[in-house]
Amino acid sequence: MVKDTYKPATAHGLQKLQGYTMVELMVVVAIVAVLALGAAPSLRDSLDRNGRESAMQTLISAIGVARSEAVSQGRVVTICRSTNQTNCAASTGGDWDDGWIVFTDGSTAGTLDGTDALARVWGPSNDQSVITLKTRLNGSFTGDYLQFNASGILSNTTSTTGVGAYFKLCAKDNVATKTRAVLISATGRPTPSAAVANGATQKDLTGAALVCP
Repeated sequence: MVKDTYKPATAHGLQKLQGYTMVELMVVVAIVAVLALGAAPSLRDSLDRNGRESAMQTLISAIGVARSEAVSQGRVVTICRSTNQTNCAASTGGDWDDGWIVFTDGSTAGTLDGTDALARVWGPSNDQSVITLKTRLNGSFTGDYLQFNASGILSNTTSTTGVGAYFKLCAKDNVATKTRAVLISATGRPTPSAAVANGATQKDLTGAALVCP
């Protein structure tokens, strides 16, 4: 005869089946909360850094499109800041994070009008940076736009502003070591500001440290 080995659940057995106690769950939740709070600043910094790098690459791509259009069409092409992705912004020194447009510019400089044709549109960026357009000597352009001639060369900088231009990308907290730039040479070629070791501040076109705002 087979012996019945079934035993009724004991109080100890029932406690095992019930899983974690409320106190244990509260301890786990508290530990997770502490770990999350500790990781939050690092996560924010990572998101901010990735946002700035993404904005830099998008600007470099947009400048490449403007130069390519200028050369392929044999005419002046402009890239300008645009808050509505239809016309150039009227004010100077605004935040390019609002977006920008590229268009053929055959009539009034820096204005989409007449026979001008819209080539490409970029909407608002990721709101991780304040992006401003600067002359080589850190001044502001008259109008937030850059022009490229039929050879793809930057054509709306003068000897008074210095040849070349750059976009400065400032973190919202204006920490200098977080500042990045897209440097544009006299030939119109864009490059990201150089990475430097030990978290040092990157440089503008004159070799001076980038500062914000």
